[in-house]
Amino acid sequence: MLRENDIYKLTQRVLELKGKVAVLAKDIADNTAKIAENEKFQKDATAVRTKDNSEWQTEKAEYEEAINALERAIKVLGGAGTKTEFLQDAATGQAMHRMALNSVRSIVRALPTNVNLGAEKLAVIQSFIQEVQPVAQDASASYAPQSATVQGILKDMYDEFTKDIEALTMKEAIGQKDFEEAIAKAHKELNGFVDDSGSDVDGLVQIVARKEEELAAASQELADTIQTLDDTKKEQEAEIAFFDKMKGECKAKHEEWEIRKSQRLEEIEGIEKALEILTSDEARALFAKAIKPGMETSFLQIASDFSMGDAATKAYNALKAQAKKTHSLRLAALAATVRTLGHGHFDKVIKKIDEMIQTLKDEEADDIKQRDWCKDEYHINSEEKNDLKWKIKNNDAMIVKLTAIIESLIEEIEATVKEIEATKDQIKQMEEERTAEHEEFKVAKSDDEAAIALLTKAKEVLSSYYKKNEVDMGPVQGSMKLLQGPEFEISQDQAPDATFSDKGKRKNESKGIISILTMLIEDLQAEIKNGIKDEVAAQAEFEKNVAAAKKLIETLEEKKSNLEDDKADQEGKRDDEEETKAENEKSLGINEDYLNKIKPDCDWMLNSFEERREKRKAEMNGLVTAKEYLSGATPPAMVQASSGFDDNKLQDISFISLH
Repeated sequence: MLRENDIYKLTQRVLELKGKVAVLAKDIADNTAKIAENEKFQKDATAVRTKDNSEWQTEKAEYEEAINALERAIKVLGGAGTKTEFLQDAATGQAMHRMALNSVRSIVRALPTNVNLGAEKLAVIQSFIQEVQPVAQDASASYAPQSATVQGILKDMYDEFTKDIEALTMKEAIGQKDFEEAIAKAHKELNGFVDDSGSDVDGLVQIVARKEEELAAASQELADTIQTLDDTKKEQEAEIAFFDKMKGECKAKHEEWEIRKSQRLEEIEGIEKALEILTSDEARALFAKAIKPGMETSFLQIASDFSMGDAATKAYNALKAQAKKTHSLRLAALAATVRTLGHGHFDKVIKKIDEMIQTLKDEEADDIKQRDWCKDEYHINSEEKNDLKWKIKNNDAMIVKLTAIIESLIEEIEATVKEIEATKDQIKQMEEERTAEHEEFKVAKSDDEAAIALLTKAKEVLSSYYKKNEVDMGPVQGSMKLLQGPEFEISQDQAPDATFSDKGKRKNESKGIISILTMLIEDLQAEIKNGIKDEVAAQAEFEKNVAAAKKLIETLEEKKSNLEDDKADQEGKRDDEEETKAENEKSLGINEDYLNKIKPDCDWMLNSFEERREKRKAEMNGLVTAKEYLSGATPPAMVQASSGFDDNKLQDISFISLH
């Protein structure tokens, strides 16, 4: 009943632990999946944010470049639009027109890729760009209105671009803020945080680590409980088998006891009748008459001789019976020795019996020692085997985990290498674009310098002419008069008078021409100066971007090196784990070999221990009985026969304590 209760409790505990292990394994799998999702979310969000920021940087640079170009173009067109009168001079008008065209072309080149001007505005700008060089008075009528129209379009574009860049900057700030908040939330969920009360809140990583420890403990307890349950069932089966065996033996002993009891009762009854006959008054009177004087001594000697021979015979029979029952050669040899001794003292036989009794006791002690040793070795071997299997299972799990980490590191290394190559390609593209922009700058600078040389030459020619013809230049003023157009006294449709004036008639106009030429030269020089400034700024921005890209490459190379170090470290751990697993498997093999080595002898000892004990007990009983016979003592059976048999004592016999 006690074993049944233990088995029931152990079975229930096994079921509870299996459920706990399953739940923990499911929780670990779910949380591990959440960790992977969290890390993927952070990685994807970072990639998207990096891409959006890069696009914003590019678009912002495009807008800034376009706004700078618009500012320069509006300034050039604003200055040129008030000098229409000057366009009467072909060379000067050509230079002025070139400067305006270059400004508008720089705007078209700097327009952001996502800007759509519209068909009408684009047509006006394209028409302005493709306009042929103005010649004499034919271009004066069309240049100023078209310039004013383009100038209005550019001002509208300037206002729109400044609003757009402000909106883009605001959008980028909001995106960056949302990204930082999302990453912070994901990081807290993954790694935990400290709440307002100062308490630590576990993240997914801490939860998985804690549950893995609980799973390992529960798995170990489950293995131990299953082993205990198996051992308990085996003990129960052994006890049931032993009880069934003892039950049969006790039943046979009881039946044998009943037969011996009946025989002894009959024997006692016969002895009592014989004593009654021999001790009656008639028998005593008869013996007194029949026994002659001197025959008492002879009778006593005969009785003594008879008793001595009877003791040896009884000792022989007792040893023979036990030798036959236990198949003991030792008892058979001792019985033969008693048989050959005949009458006389039995000191040598009694001494040999004492030696044999001691031998049996020593054998009993050796068997007990060997049995206990085998049980201990089986228990130690079983625990060591279970421990090694558990370690090998943990080795396999750790190898799988390390392999997954190594594969993840390999993927991250490959992604880093691709990012490095992409950054190198980006540097190459920036260098090519910078080279092209520099070539355009040199061409534009060369054109401006040629225009300056041409204007300077024209100015020198005019100055030389007026100086040669003694025209008073006076202070430079009233230069805007040429831009007002001709004045008609009668009607606009009537041609002006073609009468030529004298050489000093246009001295005031000469002042304006020289002033305009000087202003154009200064504007071109300023344009060259601004171009150089823009070129220097573009070169600095280029070098800054290239330096940032190279710094990024250094960071990525360092990241790649760290990832490779981590990969090598994890591979080393996996190699160590595989080596530990191999050692555990080797130890498990040694454990099994040792078990196979001791199993035959130990199984024989454990299985035959009780049988050997019973046989030794029977041999011991035979030796003790023979010794008592030979020593002249009354054997236990005779004491019982003489004292009578108590039937009530049978129910007090306990079979549970028999071994």
